[in-house]
Amino acid sequence: MIDIAMFISKLQENLPDIEVNSDPTTLRSHAVDGLIPRLIVTPDSAQDVGRAIALINELGLTTLACGGGSRMHLGAIPEPFDVLIETRKLSHLLEHEAPDMTCQAEAGIPLASLQTQLAGKGQWLPLDPPEAGQATIGGILATNASGPKRLRYGTARDLVIGLQVVQASGKITRSGGRVVKNVAGYDLNKLYIGSLGTLGVIVEANFKLQPLPAYERTLLLTFPTSQDIVQTVIAIQGSLLTPSAMELIDAGAANDMSNSINLNLPANGYTLALNFEGELVTIERQIDEARLIARNHGALLGDDLEGSEQEIFWDAVRSHLLGSVTCKAAILVSQMAVYLQKLVEICQRYKLETSVIAHAGNGILHIKLRPDDAISRLAEAIAELRWQAQKARGSLVVECCPVDLKHHVDVWGQPGSNFRLMQRLKEDFDPKGTFVKGRFVGGL
Repeated sequence: MIDIAMFISKLQENLPDIEVNSDPTTLRSHAVDGLIPRLIVTPDSAQDVGRAIALINELGLTTLACGGGSRMHLGAIPEPFDVLIETRKLSHLLEHEAPDMTCQAEAGIPLASLQTQLAGKGQWLPLDPPEAGQATIGGILATNASGPKRLRYGTARDLVIGLQVVQASGKITRSGGRVVKNVAGYDLNKLYIGSLGTLGVIVEANFKLQPLPAYERTLLLTFPTSQDIVQTVIAIQGSLLTPSAMELIDAGAANDMSNSINLNLPANGYTLALNFEGELVTIERQIDEARLIARNHGALLGDDLEGSEQEIFWDAVRSHLLGSVTCKAAILVSQMAVYLQKLVEICQRYKLETSVIAHAGNGILHIKLRPDDAISRLAEAIAELRWQAQKARGSLVVECCPVDLKHHVDVWGQPGSNFRLMQRLKEDFDPKGTFVKGRFVGGL
């Protein structure tokens, strides 16, 4: 094992002002799946990130990057690592070209802070993952995090037009550009986004933006069965309606949300929440048409939300995506009703409680399971839920769970046919294994 004191000495010799923390209490608070870093380094700039990683690489140490820490639970248990690189000081909006509707931001800026600054010129970055006050741009990109409005705006992969990334050698490379219509060969942006920092540390990003919507309203519709709600979703997708979000909420999630919102969501059945943005006259017309489609498919009632009531509701929806044991199943929209029924049957058999909120227009189900200490029952149930997702031509990953459960389940599932290509990319981008292995698919 490399003497960490040697690394500290060399680091401070080259970067005398860099923040280095070896306090045991602080190190323990930054543990990842129980693994405690030997050192935390917090650079002031992208160039300092590069210099620190170059030294880590030179000495044969391993590193893991961290932004706000909101998504460090994602992935399998990593191998033991030496240095945690924090990007929280890289927290500036570098450029905002409002006429071009683009911006350039450092990776450590929290999403909420970025949105506040963009709003000053009537624009926003159309990403709405949970914990926007803590989640940083770099962490959101590394995990490809998103929220309900991915239905209309897509994910980070659709919004990034350029990246600056520190490679394992410490070199800073650029991909993409600063303008929306940028064609420069292979799209390396998509390679880094969602790779959990296994190929490099994102230090800056360029985005395409959207105008802030003039108005928005949310329509809540209640249905007795999952089949009714799925048929409504399919009908809306086949219409001219353009909801920004379309969320399915089951009775378990409605009960979970009842403590944070002043709404009477059904204790039985399902709720469909439709968010519309734009001018008022357009929103009202779309809500009227959505009500008509819903009535034709068995909807029981519908309420409108706006203003603070609407904000509280969507905050509660995003918060539900977090939990002690959460899985994400991605299946065909047409298969959601069958999958929800199988979910109920499996959880009843293993005596587990469940609650679901789904991006209904995308076929992505966020599933909470309880109790979180029923390790063997959870492991068996997750295996069956994954099998049912595969039968529905989809997949299931465990997004968050206790470390004990990670020892009993493969959070990613079996790697696909492209795994050998992924291995080769890892070998080419990080030949010495500077970016710690273990968290990503197949142990990469």
